[in-house]
Order: sequence, then structure tokens, then C-alpha cells
Amino acid sequence: MACKNIFILFFFHTILQSQLHNSIAAENWIKAGYYQANDITYSPNIQSINSTLYTHLIYGFANIDFNTSTDQMIVSISDDEQLKNFNTIVKKKNPSLKTLLSIGGKDQSSYDSGIYLLMSSTYFPGRKFFIESSIKIARLYGFDGLDFCWISPSSSQEMTNLGTLLDDWRIAIDFESKNSKKSQLLLTMAVQYTPWIQDLSFPIESMRKYLDWVHVFAFDYYDPASTNNTSPVAALYDSNSDLNTDYGINAWIKSGFPTQKLVLGLPFYGYVWTLVSPKDNKISATGTGPGPKDYSFGAEAENEPFSSISSWLRFNDIKRGMIKYRANNASYNASYVMNYVSVGTCWVGFDDVEAVKTKVAYAKEKHLRGYFAWEVSYDWNSVLSQAAAGEVEDIQEGVTDQSGILHKKKKLNRVILILIPIGAVLILLLLVFTLWCLRRRQLFKFQGRIPRNKIGSKNEDRRGGESSNLHVFSFEEMKAATNNFSVDNELGRGGYGPVYKGMLRNGQEIAVKRLSETSTQGLEEFENEVILTAKLQHINLVKVVGFCIERKEKMLIYEYMPNKSLDYYIYNKVRRLLLNWEKRVQVIEGIIQGLLYLQEYSRLTIIHRDLKASNILLDIDMKPKISDFGMARIFKKDEVEANTLRVVGTMGYIPPEYVEQGIYSTKSDVFSFGVLLLQIISGKKNTCLHGPDENLNLLEYAYEMWRDGKGMEFMDPSLDDTTSSCKLLKCMQISLLCVQKDPMERPTMLEVSYLLKDMNLAMNSPKRPAFSTREDEEVGNSNGSVQEIGDVDTATITQLVAR
Repeated sequence: MACKNIFILFFFHTILQSQLHNSIAAENWIKAGYYQANDITYSPNIQSINSTLYTHLIYGFANIDFNTSTDQMIVSISDDEQLKNFNTIVKKKNPSLKTLLSIGGKDQSSYDSGIYLLMSSTYFPGRKFFIESSIKIARLYGFDGLDFCWISPSSSQEMTNLGTLLDDWRIAIDFESKNSKKSQLLLTMAVQYTPWIQDLSFPIESMRKYLDWVHVFAFDYYDPASTNNTSPVAALYDSNSDLNTDYGINAWIKSGFPTQKLVLGLPFYGYVWTLVSPKDNKISATGTGPGPKDYSFGAEAENEPFSSISSWLRFNDIKRGMIKYRANNASYNASYVMNYVSVGTCWVGFDDVEAVKTKVAYAKEKHLRGYFAWEVSYDWNSVLSQAAAGEVEDIQEGVTDQSGILHKKKKLNRVILILIPIGAVLILLLLVFTLWCLRRRQLFKFQGRIPRNKIGSKNEDRRGGESSNLHVFSFEEMKAATNNFSVDNELGRGGYGPVYKGMLRNGQEIAVKRLSETSTQGLEEFENEVILTAKLQHINLVKVVGFCIERKEKMLIYEYMPNKSLDYYIYNKVRRLLLNWEKRVQVIEGIIQGLLYLQEYSRLTIIHRDLKASNILLDIDMKPKISDFGMARIFKKDEVEANTLRVVGTMGYIPPEYVEQGIYSTKSDVFSFGVLLLQIISGKKNTCLHGPDENLNLLEYAYEMWRDGKGMEFMDPSLDDTTSSCKLLKCMQISLLCVQKDPMERPTMLEVSYLLKDMNLAMNSPKRPAFSTREDEEVGNSNGSVQEIGDVDTATITQLVAR
């Protein structure tokens, strides 16, 4: 009965929290749009803007001159009246609307030569007057904030000065609001789709501290010089290129920028390309380059129905062109998340209702702050604005119709909050107390399972030993060690959450893995890794120093590995040179020793289940250590294999029997090692396609090259094995044996170890590897006969080691 009551209370609490969360999300969710007032080719009408569909409107690039003698901004007479009318008109339709004035110049060149150069200058008084005049203008015309747009620093010094400008600007805004007793002005900034421009990085820390949020133009990366294909341009995803919205947003997140300060851009325009053939009009179809540039908007040409300036088209013009030329073949691609239409040889990629709704849903899933449109006057009858705003209503209220136009209902959140009785507070207090008691009981039980005293082992002479002395750290200790989990201390992040570099009071450097609330690695994996790594100690396994479980936190504290992970080197054309063949042999041998310890020399057989390049960390001497035992499983010595309904690990590294049937064994890690060994000797990723036609996965490509006697062409060209006893081709053959489809045809790790130590041992020729899309062929010795490597005995390795 007690469990039932607790479940009911928990269910009630969950519903309440969900409603509160939705209410807060609705209040903070940004629906912004840029209004480009000085668009000389379009002259948009303020009256046409449906401001009820937005929470923020940004007045774009008023003709603001810069007085170099006084270091102040001046509004031109031509813009004075429009600026006065803007807030009156848009706020009449939507009184709760917030407006921002975007700082710019008459054109890009004057902007760069005026305001931006001032920002790049170290002359403090000039910057001070510029900032104060910008605040004064925003207040004079009734704006609620300032936006800094079209920033293109060209040196590291200018990037540094940008951070200084934002610092001074924020101080001035805070000071002004305090003295005027007015609401504080917002300060935002429009940024590139990635946190870097070529080799220059934006001042992330300053932007995080001083900006309310940033507008990510994650679509403005059209390459007019390209002549190869019809680029997806504003696509949400693109597996063939980094030029896509998802890549840009993830780059900002990985840089340490908070998701709640990222506002996703929605392009209300598209790009036009010229196709080679009207019949081949899919995304990435062959093209001759950008579409027609020699015609202004509205101009017509017999074979060029879509005409443009700089090969881009407003959504309005795209819709008009579709109607005019009866282009009913507009398509939506859900993989890229974009729309496209073609007429003759003209091809236009753009975002329609389907793409806009999906992108807004994506912003919610990524926990971003909201979205913004570039720009609102390009919208055809406000259909895109309604689709974007309606997507939020879908998520919050579930209100839509079949036409895609969304309608509002009375919000249930307020009703629920009003109807909640005071007694619910008492119930929640009881629930919190009950959960607190259960949590403490669970944590005490968990701590009791973790060994803290040394456990003797007969195998300590195997370069390891099963002993541990884990330390239980407090949250305050971890906070101090990582400088309050500073972004500057962040080493990286994964599905589990961020990893921070830290230093204990005794001077020991550590790496702190802090599991986030949204982590895909749950309590089970956390407990598994702590308990397992507490027992396992080996020179080629990452050492766990301790853990922290205070304040609902789940943190693992590891020894610090200064040289990052293996994938940091082998996939990079420059950094791979730091790992010559001798050092890679050292890495290979270290991985083998670590796996041998897990499979053979520890008291229990351990299956890692997530062996991959990113989980091989390198110490100061570039020696490898296997990390991340959250997915590992323990076997007794007499067990052979196990079965699970929950398949974990990383695709590309896990074997077919595990993917298809959930069966895992020590041969699962052998398969992963085989893939990893192919990557080490070739420097190639297993997430890409290879071969002349780029249609082969890494395993197939390696097999084809080995079978055709072209194995050395598969190798990383920087590697030279002439002075090493360990040969590249031998490693290639071993790796292909490890990735056989049948687990019984794969060697054990002990057999792999013998093969690498003795280059004169013979072994079977590998058959076609797992996950091959081609059928087996009778080629050479692929029937399982022994292939000779020099003058060696013809006995197979399976005769040497019994299992």
C-alpha cells in the first residue's frame, strides 16, 4: 500500500512539474524576427508585419552614421520618422512585444569602416561614447534592447577587443538602468553558424557572460564560388558536409556556450542554382553553379523563371514564381529538412512550412532559447511565421489543424495552477521527504557495495592487480577542483555530460565526468563503472580515483590523461604525425594488454562492449589506457556468452550477432578491436564510405584492398614499418580476422597477442568481413587455408592456444 501511495504521489508530482515546466518554457521561449528596414530593393511595409506571432522584433540596420569627431552614433533624418513609428505600430498589435535596435551602418562597407573599426580599436574613450550613444538612441525611440549584427573580426586581437566591447557595453547598460530606474535593456548579438571564423574563435566566455542570447545565423553559408552541385544550403542535416544547421548548433554547444543562450535562425529565403539537366533535380544534383545573377527581382527570362541578386530569393518571390510558372513539383526532404523546387534548369532550395516546423521542434529538443526569422517581411502571407509559432503551440498545448495553420486555445497551465489546492503543497512536502529517505537509503546501499580496502590478487604480477582505495569526494571539493565547473576547464562532453579538468588540494590533476540530468548513461551505468573500476587496476586501464554522489550529482573522478584520446590524433592530417609507427605499435600493444587483463587475467571475465578510438586515452608518454566501463559486463570464468534485449555501444564497432540477436561475448570486444586496429593503421573513419566509388564501408574496403594485394595503399601514408618488427600488412590481416561475421572464426585476444609478438606465425586468410554488402567470392585462399608470411610453419594459430 505504501508503494502504491508513493507511486500516486510521484505521478501527481510529475504532472505538476510538467505543467510548471511548460509554463516557464512558454514564458521564456523566444520567437524573434529581424525586420530589415533599409532593404533598398524591397522597401518592406511595417504595417504588414503580424507582430502577434512574435515575442521579439529586431529593427535591422537603421541608417546610423558614426561621427568620428565625437565618437557617437547619429540617426539620419530619413530614418528618424520610421524609427519613431516602428514601436508604435508593432506594439499596438502586440503590447507585450519586445523590440531591439540592431546596430549597423548604411551598408556593409560603411559599417566595417566605422563602427566595427572602433570596436577593434583599443581607444577606450571612443568606445565609451559609442556605447553611451547607442543606449541613448535605443531609449529615445522606445526600444527594449540592442542587437550587434554582422560581426566579422579578422584577427585574434579584434576577437579579444570584441570581448572587451561586450564587457563595457554590459556595464554601461547595467549602470544606465540602475540610474534611470528603467527596465534593463537587452543585449544580443548575431553570430556566424559556428563559433569560429576560419582559424579565429569568438570570445565565448565574454559572450556567455555579457549577452542575453545570440542569434545563430545557422544557414548563411552559401558558397557562390561552388560549381559542383546544388548545395542544400539551409538544410538542418547533411551527412556529406559540415555546412548544415545541426553541425553549427552542435559546434556552439561543444564550445561551451549554454543552450539557453542560443536562438536558432530560420531563413525566410532560399538560393537558386543552375542544373545541368532538368531531369536530375534532386538535392545535390549536378549543377553548373549559382543561378542567374544578371536580372533584378521581377525581371523575366525565357529559360530563367527564377531570377535573383547574388543568387538568393525571398520566400515571397519563390511563392510568386511557383504560382507564375505553375511549379507544382515542390518537394520536401525529411532527411535534409528542407524544401526544393525546380523549373527547367533553375533549382531553388528553401524552407517551407514543413521545414520550419521541424526546425522549431529541433530547437525545443536541443533546449535552445528559441528561434528567429530572417526576415519577417519576406514571409508569404505570414505562413512561415504561423508555422513557427504554431510548432510551439503544438508542443505546449497540442493545438493544430490539418492545414498547418495553428490556432490557440485557452491555456490549461493557468487553470491547473489556480485549481491546485493548498493541500497539494503538503503532499509535495511529504513526497519530497519520502523520496529523500529512499534516496539516502539507496546511496548508503550503493556506497556499501563499493570496495575501499585493498583486495589481494594473485595476478598483480601481470602489470596490474585487483586493488582499490576509492575516495568519496564532496560536491564542494569537486566545485573547488574544477573552478566551479568553469567552461575553461571543460575537456569535452558526450551523451553522459561534460568532463572537466581539475586539481585536488594535494596537487593531483584529475578528470571529472559529471553526468547531466539528460544523460543517456543512467544510475545503473554509473554504479557499474564505479564498482567495476574499483576492482580493476591495470596499467592500461584508466584509473578511477573516486566518485561524488552529493546533491543528486553523479560524478566520476579519473586520473587526468594529458594527451586526450586516440581519435584526436589518427583522424587529423597534422596531429597524426605525432603518432609514428613505433608509437602506434605501443598503443596497439597496450590495448591488447588491457583487453587480456579484462578477459584472461582478472578473477572475472570483463566484456567492455564500447571499445572505440575515443575511449582509448593517452597518458603523458602516449601510452594507451582503456576508459569508460559504463557498458561493461562481468562473466564468470565458465560462462561463454550472454544475451540482452538492450543493445548498447557504438554502431560501427559492435559485431553482427550483438546488433541482430543481442548476443555478446569476449569475441564482441575482439570485433571492436579489429575495427580499431584498422583505424589505427589507416587513419580512416568507420563512419565514412571508402573506395573509388565511395560505396564501401571501412571493413569491406580493407578486405578488397588486402585481397587485391593493395594493402599498403590502404595504410596511413605517414607510417613506415621498415625498421619495426611489427608489420603493417600483418596487422591488417589480423584485424580482418577479428571482424569476421562468425564469432568462432575470430581469434581470441590471447591469439592476437601471440600473432603480433611473433611475425613468423602463420594464420588463416580472412573471409569477407561482417556487414558486407557483397556476396562471398572464391578468391585465392579465402576458403580458410593458411596464408604464408615469409618462411614460416604452416600450422595455424588455433593449434597453439586452446580455449
